[in-house]
Amino acid sequence: MIVKVYMSKKDEIYEKKSLEYVSKKFSKSVESILEKMESLAKSKDIKGIFQYFSREIDRKAYYLLSQEWMKQEAALVEKIGFIFKLPGLKKDEERYTIYVLMAYSKGFVIAPSSVHHPGDLERIIILSYPSQKGKRAYYSFNTAAHGYPALFKDYLGVYDSLEEALENYSFYFKPGDHAVGLIKNKELKAYSELKKTIYSFLSKSKTLTNLYQMAKNFFKKAGAEEEAREPYTFYLIKPQEFKDNLDIDFEGYLERVIHLDSILTKHKRESKDSEQKRLISKLEKILWRTPIEKVPDELRILYKRADSTKLFGSEVLQKMREIQLYVNEILKKVSDLRKDSFYDPEEYLQRRGIQNFSELSLGCKLDIPLGLEMLLKKPLYDWGYPEKSPPVSKAGRVFFSVADVFYRAFQKIAIGMSK
Repeated sequence: MIVKVYMSKKDEIYEKKSLEYVSKKFSKSVESILEKMESLAKSKDIKGIFQYFSREIDRKAYYLLSQEWMKQEAALVEKIGFIFKLPGLKKDEERYTIYVLMAYSKGFVIAPSSVHHPGDLERIIILSYPSQKGKRAYYSFNTAAHGYPALFKDYLGVYDSLEEALENYSFYFKPGDHAVGLIKNKELKAYSELKKTIYSFLSKSKTLTNLYQMAKNFFKKAGAEEEAREPYTFYLIKPQEFKDNLDIDFEGYLERVIHLDSILTKHKRESKDSEQKRLISKLEKILWRTPIEKVPDELRILYKRADSTKLFGSEVLQKMREIQLYVNEILKKVSDLRKDSFYDPEEYLQRRGIQNFSELSLGCKLDIPLGLEMLLKKPLYDWGYPEKSPPVSKAGRVFFSVADVFYRAFQKIAIGMSK
């Protein structure tokens, strides 16, 4: 799916500087790997070579692949995007999360020497509910500062599909504050027309020449351009493409988590056994707040305890086992994808059907598994269930979202005036 993204000239310049910084950092990392390999080769330490290769090369695969990507012109604005369809927590509710592997400048921009690093996944959460004539009403939670989802959702409208909804919006990314959001194409156009009107009015009056110059300087500092600029486009990998091209079943895993969660909610409400309630809370924490890549090991430990104490029924134990198997399968397939992309790119592209994502550059296609690995390091609540987040995260969400109300209002104006 092709979607539009707008980045102001100011942000583009900042991102380019970050790219150059990260590229130099990557080069040093690659040089250190090669120097170590050369040292081991000179000492004829075959065992050391294999150990280093399997450990260090595997750990720094992102650096090695991304260094090649960053040499391409497209790397400045190209994004890797994933759409996941999530089961809703309410009847007839559907959820989507759109994760985007952003580029180079992250963290607070007041300390640029310490914030530049590659990658970093941020997301937009979208909810949909049945509407009239078979259509659905769509709402979105943009990401506020520091990666927290906004507290207040935006109404996107009533559409036949998510794809139709996104056709009416552009994505925006703000380097330095972990923010990603949607803005109406009509708003971009309206702001652009307003800016042109202001320019036109001020330029016609000699007495307002100074104001005209002040306005130009303001827009320039905000990253604005007097001429219209077309938004960039990037590619979102859809849920069905994960199944058809990558053979990864995220939906099966997600559906089982929601099913087990509903069982636990019922048991927690009915149970009078304090130890059983404690185990239920522990299981809920594993399902929602534990990084997905660690879920199988945590479930295995809890399964043994629950099975020996007989505090969980057979249905709960069965679902725990199913989730464990699903996550292990996902982890294995993503790991295999990454190895294929690194060791045998041609085989990876052909056998996995990655070449079908023709809108992406070669370097971007090779980095897809690395983006998925980064996703699996996140807990499930971060994917699209903020109500399941821990208290500290909820407090952070409130703080940043309240500040974001005013910040995002100014941000949208700045984005629009940069159009």
